[in-house]
Amino acid sequence: MSGIRNWRRQAGSLLAWWAVVTLVLVLLSAALSQPVTLVGCGVSAVLLIAVGEAGNGLRQGLRQRTRRAG
Repeated sequence: MSGIRNWRRQAGSLLAWWAVVTLVLVLLSAALSQPVTLVGCGVSAVLLIAVGEAGNGLRQGLRQRTRRAG
């Protein structure tokens, strides 16, 4: 049961993070008077979060590898 609970917590965290990043991108585009749609900002937010999560995964993997070797 804890695996499902952990998965839901992770999904909820990513969804909240996506909403915040999308809102920031929408507000930034409005402040800069750039014609960007909500869908475009949402897609950009997904890409930014995916790259960030991939980088975090690589960082943690390298950290674990150096701890095992050292």
